[in-house]
Amino acid sequence: MNREQALELHVLLFTFMGKFHEKFFMNYRQHLDLAIPLKKNQSKIISMLYHHNGLTSTEIAKMLNIEKGGLTTIIKQLEQMGLVVRHSDPRDRRRQQLNLSEQGRQEMEQVMEHYTGSIMKKQVDEQELVEFMNSLRYVINFMDKNW
Repeated sequence: MNREQALELHVLLFTFMGKFHEKFFMNYRQHLDLAIPLKKNQSKIISMLYHHNGLTSTEIAKMLNIEKGGLTTIIKQLEQMGLVVRHSDPRDRRRQQLNLSEQGRQEMEQVMEHYTGSIMKKQVDEQELVEFMNSLRYVINFMDKNW
């Protein structure tokens, strides 16, 4: 990769990140806030736990770029709200694995039902949608392989 490619990659990734938050995450949060009024990082954490079966604090911190000290406070709040539970990590008992509680899973199921319903109302060309989803799969695979 040369310098120009590296700079363009940087711009593309930050542009994507901005578009993701503006077009996707803000709409998602509106649906989430109707069911469970949460702060931004709280909603990101329960969303990650919904899509991943068990994560450690370290994994969440890396995925969401949250400092571990602040993450500990947020996780305690989510536990007190009854949305998150801790378990010993089956691979290493010294580590704690976080999961959604039954209540948290039920709440997220309702959120996803409403949210996916709103997405389905969008008028999108079917071929463009297939291409977009394939492109996202490619981006995720590329990043897994190269970074």
